[in-house]
Amino acid sequence: MPQDSRIPPETSQFVSAASLRVRLDWFNKLRWIAAGAVVAAILVVGVVGGYPLPVVPMSVATVVLLLLNVFYVWRNRRIPPENVGTELRLVKLQMAGDLLVLTKLVNLTGGVENPLLFIYVLHVVIASLLFKGRDIFAVAWFAILLFTGTVALEFFEVVPHHHLLSASDMTHELPYILTTLASFWLVLLASAWMGATIMDHNRSIKDELVARQQELIKADQAKTDFFRFVTHEVKSPVSTAQSAVETALELGGSSMDPSSVDLLSRAVGRLEQATDMVKDLADLTRGGILTRDALRPVDVREMVGLAVEHQRELAERREQTIDFALPETPVVMTTSRSMVEKIAANLVSNAVRYNRKGGTVTVVLEDREDRVVLIVRDEGIGIDPADQERIFDEFYRAPAAQKLTNLGTGLGLPIVRRFVTNLRGTIQVTSGPDEGAEFRVVLPRQTPPLGDEPGADGSTTS
Repeated sequence: MPQDSRIPPETSQFVSAASLRVRLDWFNKLRWIAAGAVVAAILVVGVVGGYPLPVVPMSVATVVLLLLNVFYVWRNRRIPPENVGTELRLVKLQMAGDLLVLTKLVNLTGGVENPLLFIYVLHVVIASLLFKGRDIFAVAWFAILLFTGTVALEFFEVVPHHHLLSASDMTHELPYILTTLASFWLVLLASAWMGATIMDHNRSIKDELVARQQELIKADQAKTDFFRFVTHEVKSPVSTAQSAVETALELGGSSMDPSSVDLLSRAVGRLEQATDMVKDLADLTRGGILTRDALRPVDVREMVGLAVEHQRELAERREQTIDFALPETPVVMTTSRSMVEKIAANLVSNAVRYNRKGGTVTVVLEDREDRVVLIVRDEGIGIDPADQERIFDEFYRAPAAQKLTNLGTGLGLPIVRRFVTNLRGTIQVTSGPDEGAEFRVVLPRQTPPLGDEPGADGSTTS
């Protein structure tokens, strides 16, 4: 798939500045290991084994590698990862330095005779994970140039050749050198081609997924904008109509025949339902981005208590009992007050609405060290396992709920899940048909202000 023009170039790199920094830190650890391996080789092979190694030049090369790594580590700790282009340039500079040091160490340990010369392939593999095709081949050609140039300089005696005692004299002959170089070129270029091909395919898949995700985001934003428009335009006429009908009932109800009063009363009920839907739509489209200004210390115990009090009258009319267990001291969270209020109000309201007559609604608030847990339990109609995920879909009402009452917008639980997700929490439902339902919401004590919504919803079922 051709790269979509809406996809930022850094997105197609298959990495971000933060992920690159993680890999850079990993490379730094590998350099400590590589330097330690060289030191161990000098001690074991040169000192203990008595093999004549150019200890001083190898030590100098190792010290250079260590100093470079110290600088890289210092830089990574001092400068945060903000720009993917800067991080990519740093990776390339580090690779160039590593290849230079590696080439010098290979020269000091036999050059073309060194059986570890194909360790260059590791750099090509790493480059294929980070760069695009041209940059991958640039790394491969740079390694080829360094190694081939070193072998040529050794062959023409421009630089000294350190012969391995175990190597055959054949390694000094031109046919062997050319064959080794041809194999080296073939392996590095083939590795670069395979790495580039595989990663280009992966990047094309990623680009397609990113493009489709952006289309979904656009469609979701269009839906949200439509809901906002509807709630803004409908709220006023619905409120006006409700007020007019209520006024008509209040002023002329005593002189109207019963059928007219019943008709107008039902109209008031429907208008109240429409008002609730408008409010729910407003809540559904209101949440989203949390800024630092929107987060403040709030007492969750107080909000849960108010949610219970608001439903007490309806519960009494239905002969229900509300048992609630709240901590004795305030439960203070740094969060969005309006979102937590709506979460508590919707869960308690649903528990009362769908509870059986004479049943008990249990509300529990648990104060834990780094999180707060709200549990709302009823003894009502319950939720079939097949519906336990769908109840969080907008406008969906389970068949049992529709059978119990035609009131309800199907937006209460979607609002709860959206707000729980925005607050970086989780929601879990445990239920069965005619077994009641238990909703468990877990919220972090401190909600982090983020510039976008999390990618996964916070709901689970059991």
